[in-house]
Amino acid sequence: MEPLSVQRVRVLVDYYGLCLQDADDAWLPAMFPEGFAAGDFGTERPGRIDLTSAGHTQHVVVTAEVWEHEPPLLGGPWDKTATARIECRSGTLRLWSMGGPGLEDIALPSAPATWNARIFCTGRQEAAAASRDGVPDGVEQYVVQFWPVEGVLAGGGGGVSRLGLTPLGGCGQPVIWTR
Repeated sequence: MEPLSVQRVRVLVDYYGLCLQDADDAWLPAMFPEGFAAGDFGTERPGRIDLTSAGHTQHVVVTAEVWEHEPPLLGGPWDKTATARIECRSGTLRLWSMGGPGLEDIALPSAPATWNARIFCTGRQEAAAASRDGVPDGVEQYVVQFWPVEGVLAGGGGGVSRLGLTPLGGCGQPVIWTR
């Protein structure tokens, strides 16, 4: 079983805050960082998932895997894990830090939809130490596995073509979708 897509996004984290939020934020009762409280690793909110980073200010890498069904658990070791659900009406998740939205988005192949999310993180101790002396880059890393709550994407994943995405990658490789 392979993911439908794999996307890698780099984002600047500041004040320990990071968020995955529906790009269509008009319907959200609160936009990030409203209500964010550093401490809990993962907090589910309407249309967003708040994450607490181990480093005050740093660049992190988020790898998003989109699956048609619940994926197998990733082998560890992982410093932190969390599970959540996120409603995404736009089909696009935007990564936010306390300073605002990131420059890259995560495309989900079906919208509107509610997604299960399994979040894994590594490099937390190293990032916490390195961020005391500078701005580490890529030390703390996240993997987020998404799959639809309903269990199967409508139309067998046909929403992918609606987004204007083109697959890259070879046989046996995870597909990376690009615009």
